[in-house]
Amino acid sequence: MKISAVLIVKNEAPCIERCLESIKNFDEIVIVDTGSTDGTQDICIRYTDKVYEDYKWNDDFAEARNYANSKATGDWLYSIDADHVNLSTIEEFRSEVAKAEEGGHIVCFVNSIHETSRMEHWRELLWKNGQGVRWVGPVHECLNPPATYRTNLARVYGYSKNHASDPMRNIRILKKRCDVSLPRTQFYLGREYYEKGLFLDSINWLDKYLEKAWWIPEKCEALITKARCLWKLNRGNEAREVMLECIRNNPDFKEALLFMGELHYEPWRSRWNRLAEACTNEDVLFIRNR
Repeated sequence: MKISAVLIVKNEAPCIERCLESIKNFDEIVIVDTGSTDGTQDICIRYTDKVYEDYKWNDDFAEARNYANSKATGDWLYSIDADHVNLSTIEEFRSEVAKAEEGGHIVCFVNSIHETSRMEHWRELLWKNGQGVRWVGPVHECLNPPATYRTNLARVYGYSKNHASDPMRNIRILKKRCDVSLPRTQFYLGREYYEKGLFLDSINWLDKYLEKAWWIPEKCEALITKARCLWKLNRGNEAREVMLECIRNNPDFKEALLFMGELHYEPWRSRWNRLAEACTNEDVLFIRNR
């Protein structure tokens, strides 16, 4: 079973060698460079002869990833970024692919672990080639059809220094290329503005999202993000009310109970913390506290 690793890259010379070392035993490595000027290509060609420089970047991650996929010849494809390091061996990938094949799955989850914060989330990153699977969404892209199998595979990720060259990129793409009336777009706009420290903008988009939210893991992530914004704005009473709603939706969300403790003085802080000890993070989108 041939497995291809597929990347899209631009100006990743400081970090890409570490990534490529972690996937050098894959059957094939396919890299689409979207305009590097820092020598990224010179590093890539030491690991693979399949480096393509003919794609013109169009503010659309799904389009670029689908172009890269079209160059891969593996039976299964694995998507990884230059600032990621694969933790699982090719033998472990073959084992998981065999299990997926046996179960009739064509798209699989892989655990992604942040290098410094250790935040975990599951992403659809491994899929069977030739089954019509495609990336959708110009940014915060996902695979369609969605994953149906959770593997035991993992990788760590950081954030490339190249992101600093275009800090508003994701917000720009979300507003320019996505339908801002869709809950998914509103959710990610809320998260992006929060990460930029623009808390009022974040609350505005999260409120739009929460009017239509239905998927509990995502809804709770929106609620805790909104509460953190309110706390930063010295609106503690509102933050506590939002966190109560979050905990009502998922009392097993450990971070939510711990943050509720932060929002209170003693003895309530210790009581919330004790409750958090029993949480297992079932149905949590981003796990930041084990």
